[in-house]
Amino acid sequence: MDTGNSSNFFHNAIKSGFPNATNIRTPEGCSPKKPIFVADTRKRGPIICKFVDSRIAMRDKNISERLVKKGFPVPKININGYIAQWYEVYDYNPNRTLAQHLKNHIGDDRIFETYKQALDIQARLAECSLDDIYSYSSIGKYFSDVYKITAPVARPKILTNIYSAIIKILSRWHNVHLVHCDLKPANIICKDDGSLDQIIDVTGIALASEEFAMISILESFPLPDLSEDLMDYYDGITHRKLDRNFVRTGLKLVKQKQSLQSTVRKHIQNLGTKTK
Repeated sequence: MDTGNSSNFFHNAIKSGFPNATNIRTPEGCSPKKPIFVADTRKRGPIICKFVDSRIAMRDKNISERLVKKGFPVPKININGYIAQWYEVYDYNPNRTLAQHLKNHIGDDRIFETYKQALDIQARLAECSLDDIYSYSSIGKYFSDVYKITAPVARPKILTNIYSAIIKILSRWHNVHLVHCDLKPANIICKDDGSLDQIIDVTGIALASEEFAMISILESFPLPDLSEDLMDYYDGITHRKLDRNFVRTGLKLVKQKQSLQSTVRKHIQNLGTKTK
């Protein structure tokens, strides 16, 4: 029996829940290394099947159901299981992501307007009542815990611990709200005109500070010269003031992760060489 993380295993898992599934493939623009697939089904049409840890699958399902009821533009998630693997299932959105639109060189004005739409949704998330937040199953687990669960096995443990510690400090330094901590272009689906249609990757929605969420947005923001304008817009719609110094400092720290990653890996390699 195939129980590994091979494509055959994932395909068998999808067919266990959807026997008539055909044309199982990697979504356009998605890394083939990620266990995310599109499958054509007879009754539902195309669906997304995203393989995740069972704890994440349960919280994502609970969060998506409540947010869809409140009118948030997120996919409604169901979950299926196969042997020791769980996967989220939701309807495939054929529209392109903002990341794909950026490759077509859409105008800066359109990009900024799309991010303003995303921040409108972020502000609504942050206003969810405490009762709503605490009804979200294991939503009380911070984004750092999600990072630990989803960290690739090949990533050195010491590196995972460093990253998760940084994330925990950044995410909990200020008052926490329900926010999307991974609003990058690949997680924003747009209509043909570039306006926002849907936000995906419900896993990124967690209790964290708004400053931490803004750091995660600005890390991949394609218009860095307009970062202050973007924060001004968020301050205006929330009637709160982001701690700009904290955001700038945190952004510099996060921006250094590639250098940190390289340094740690070299150190680990050197340790391995010395022990031989």
